[in-house]
Amino acid sequence: TRTSVSSSDISLACWKAALHYQAGDTIRSYSWYPHMNSSDPSTCALLCASRDQPIHLIDAYTSAIRATYRPYNGLDEMESPTVVTFSPEGGRIFAAGFRTDRTLHVFRTELPGRESDVLRLGKTRRSKDGQKGMISAVAFPQYHGSADSSEGGAIGNPLHNPAIFAVGCYSPGSIYVYDDRMPSEDNPAGTVLHSGICVVGHGKAFSRRKRRFPSMSKGGRGGDDQAEEEEGEDMFSAAKVKWYQSRARGGITQLTWSPAGDHILYSASRRSDAVLAWDLRMLSGDASRPICGMASYARDGDTNQRLEFCFDEYGKQMFVASRDRCVKIYDVATAKMVDKIETGDADPVNGVSYKSTAAWGRNGGLLSVALGARQFSDCKCKENGQSSDDDDNNGEDSEDKTMLPAPGELRVYQVPQYNK
Repeated sequence: TRTSVSSSDISLACWKAALHYQAGDTIRSYSWYPHMNSSDPSTCALLCASRDQPIHLIDAYTSAIRATYRPYNGLDEMESPTVVTFSPEGGRIFAAGFRTDRTLHVFRTELPGRESDVLRLGKTRRSKDGQKGMISAVAFPQYHGSADSSEGGAIGNPLHNPAIFAVGCYSPGSIYVYDDRMPSEDNPAGTVLHSGICVVGHGKAFSRRKRRFPSMSKGGRGGDDQAEEEEGEDMFSAAKVKWYQSRARGGITQLTWSPAGDHILYSASRRSDAVLAWDLRMLSGDASRPICGMASYARDGDTNQRLEFCFDEYGKQMFVASRDRCVKIYDVATAKMVDKIETGDADPVNGVSYKSTAAWGRNGGLLSVALGARQFSDCKCKENGQSSDDDDNNGEDSEDKTMLPAPGELRVYQVPQYNK
């Protein structure tokens, strides 16, 4: 049965922050330690990257700085990254999105300081090889192996390996998948990531004629006989390829691998009206199934804000933030919307995060929703027919009239389990 969830069912209250950390400037990215356990204080930490500041490892109990990681560019200047994240096993820190060069700095978590491995997306900043643009997202496949199997990954799926990761860039928007264990040429300035597989963007060329690819709904993963493959063929036209490419052209804002363990990568782009799913089964050796878009999940994304999406613990439900003041809930398998959460007359929804309540003996889970948009006082004054000079003359009374609302809200909704 379909259960509706609305803001009228939620009693809003002022919350008190459990932890407060004052960054030096605007926070660009953060990442929780992947093996965090509240019962073990040593694992309770998060990374924080802010403008013109080094990367800080913050204690989640005391907000103290445990360690500092400083990426340096070719001019021996410390440069703050746009994206920072832990590797799945937690032993490495990936910092990317630098303005001066197309590089990723990889730090060892236990070795703070400036020593890092430099991974280059091209030989030089202006060279034609490799991935172009500023890095905006780095994502690793869901890792289910133990600490002893960090080199081999999870058994049965070659993508469950901490050495494989996806990289997305701003304009020109593109997605590449890398394996940093691949051998590369000797380069004194750093290791060049060769053999990166382009999912979408520059370097991904398609012919104009229609091409025949095996259908996903029919046939197996390459183990069926030739007759069954021919019956399961499906026309994948160049127009459909162009549609998927156009949705990622504005610049990648988020990359997430499927939690269900499939060879699927999900992406969201700036000012895009859909979250896209990419079939990456060619990476497992099945070359008969090239990388292509396989599903889309509609949203209202006509904004420069970064609109997030997330999954439940099984990867069967997708929660998509939308500009039209709601969270759209999709069935991942069918790409059909099963429900949506209306937030009322609030600001656009820009962030979502799901937490299962199965450990507490409850079905479904809790969905944290972030709402907010930048407010401009000058616009408010002009709408009310007032000028900035009048505000200065009126003193305190005018300040009360032009007082801006809160910059955002954080709400928590209880959502049912749609797919059992």
